[in-house]
Amino acid sequence: MTSLNTRIESPAAPPTERNWWAYIIIGLVCLINFVPYMWMVMTGFMDGASASSSSPNWIFTPSLEAFRYLIFEKGILKNFFNSVVVSLASTFFSVTIGMFCAYALARYEFTGRDDVSFWVLTNRMMPPVAVLIPIFVTFQTVGLLDTLLGLIVLYTAMQLPFVVWMLTGYFRDIPKRYEESAMVDGDTWFAAFRKVTLPLMMPSITATAIFVMILSWNEFAFATFLTSTSAKTMPPAIMAYSIGADIAWNVLGAAVVLITAPLILFVLIMQRQLINGLSQGVVRK
Repeated sequence: MTSLNTRIESPAAPPTERNWWAYIIIGLVCLINFVPYMWMVMTGFMDGASASSSSPNWIFTPSLEAFRYLIFEKGILKNFFNSVVVSLASTFFSVTIGMFCAYALARYEFTGRDDVSFWVLTNRMMPPVAVLIPIFVTFQTVGLLDTLLGLIVLYTAMQLPFVVWMLTGYFRDIPKRYEESAMVDGDTWFAAFRKVTLPLMMPSITATAIFVMILSWNEFAFATFLTSTSAKTMPPAIMAYSIGADIAWNVLGAAVVLITAPLILFVLIMQRQLINGLSQGVVRK
């Protein structure tokens, strides 16, 4: 008896379509954005003569002249320390307070809840220059001008609407029954929040904190008008090197490196948490 072996062939997979034009466009956009920054970084490592040359010098002997000038003669590390303290403190307070505000808006039903949510969002739309003079007068009255405490309080208030707006949607994505199950087992609402909701929200909270940190680090308008010497942060300190007829380009380039390198390093370290927070797949209702 002859047996017939039937060979079943799987259908061929369709050819992969490569969108080469998309890679070209992305590469060009990255190049256009990266080249100016790369040139400023290179300028920061030039000496004064090479940086002031009328023709570009792509090949030069690296020098730390500008960095020594900024650190030892201008004391820019004090401004750097001010930026670190203000950014970290305002990020911690705004995320902590905003987290509970967002939780209340997402979990509790009360009269005017939608109006409160819209009011929080509109606060973020207000341009800083619109309230600059009233805030200056207020800070002058209460003695908070040119103080780190004043900047921390102000940045915390400024970033709260953003934190509340970001986290409210994420809290609504987490089913309320998880917390109710924990409270049935004897936990308080805060214990249920800490044990159940907070671990699920950590990617989103981390991503929000990263954005708040970047916004606080780069804030310029209020830091310029509300500080003079003691509490001056990096953005207004660097502005002094970009004004005038005789600009020391290597000093300006070194200042750009000092203000951007820590932020770039911070984002590179936290990029996994940032991506997870923006695309977190919490269980939907």
